[in-house]
Amino acid sequence: MLCLGGAAMAETSSTPATRGIMSCAPGPWGRVSYYHFYLEAPDYVVAQFPLPSSITKWVFDVDELDLISPRLEQAGLPPSMVAGMLEPRRVVKNSRHAYLFPPHAELEALSPEVRSAVYALLARNPANVFHFSPVFFLADSVDEWAKNSDIPDDLLQRIKALTYKSGEAWVFSDVPLLLSHARGVTEARFIMQKLTRVRTLMPQLEISQDDSLPELLNYWTTGLGLRRREIEPLLRAIVRTDGVSHLDLLHLLPPLARKLLYTYPDASMATEGRLPDCHWTSLNFFNFSPEPYLLDTRLATSTVREEFGNVDEPYRYGDVLMFIRRDGRAVHSATYLADDLVFSKNGSNMLAPWLLMRLEDLRKLYNVSPEGTRIEGFRHKKHGASE
Repeated sequence: MLCLGGAAMAETSSTPATRGIMSCAPGPWGRVSYYHFYLEAPDYVVAQFPLPSSITKWVFDVDELDLISPRLEQAGLPPSMVAGMLEPRRVVKNSRHAYLFPPHAELEALSPEVRSAVYALLARNPANVFHFSPVFFLADSVDEWAKNSDIPDDLLQRIKALTYKSGEAWVFSDVPLLLSHARGVTEARFIMQKLTRVRTLMPQLEISQDDSLPELLNYWTTGLGLRRREIEPLLRAIVRTDGVSHLDLLHLLPPLARKLLYTYPDASMATEGRLPDCHWTSLNFFNFSPEPYLLDTRLATSTVREEFGNVDEPYRYGDVLMFIRRDGRAVHSATYLADDLVFSKNGSNMLAPWLLMRLEDLRKLYNVSPEGTRIEGFRHKKHGASE
């Protein structure tokens, strides 16, 4: 099991309510609305990562050196640009890789279509880290992503000019090129921090005397009364309090998920030899204290096989959604909450916070499509999954 990235498009059942507020489709979860906001990695997290080089490099397997030229030209790169990069004096090789260094002026001149084709080729090799894991713009536009971010207009225009399509998502990979325009180290660190911006959401459950508390309790306690003693007093208090009709959904999450939500992992979490990833997050969702063995991919896979059963839609609160590639690898997992909302950690590094997201956005990130990645639902056998 892995935690990777990708892109594809999906439908959403959410609809606008008032400006900035979205309403989920009605269901057993009740009436849920939410608004989006953005997180940025804090200074102390960004400071732990060295600034990358401002020189763009493309990495290929050295045994494919003879195939580089036709592949790049087929992707749309001008033959003169390819020939210039492949001059023997400009190619750096070691036992594993060949490194090409495209001129920034020619990079900036590429059309979005050519950039998309070339960078899809580069993304096949994980050594091309910025193409393998690009910055995703899950908003409707780069302008919306950058709103209220203090990103200067000249920098924003450069980002927009270098943005390209991956599936149905707009993404950005030219981090070194962008850093080459920084006026100093302070601005370079500012750029890196802004590129960590990620969209999340704040959901609320609307409750009134007209709602069926037994039905809401049944859903949010997984039908087994799980944490009912904590949840029922909250719901009843909202109903009985004049002028109050909403409860932040985070109060319905289990303690560990509630503690982690909207936070970034710190170095202390690496004491087990590995930082938490998506599978650790999904499989520990209902645990009061996390199980360290779930950091082991092999044991996490075994846990799903032995303790969970496959379930089809409609999913229920607490179901684990696995994003599985055609080769059978689980590249991501998330915990289903309600309608189109999930709890997720997108990667194991310290720059990846714990988030609430739309399932639609995760479909973009992990290339869910009939030809690509598929989603499979799993439910703990204690929660009603079939053996």
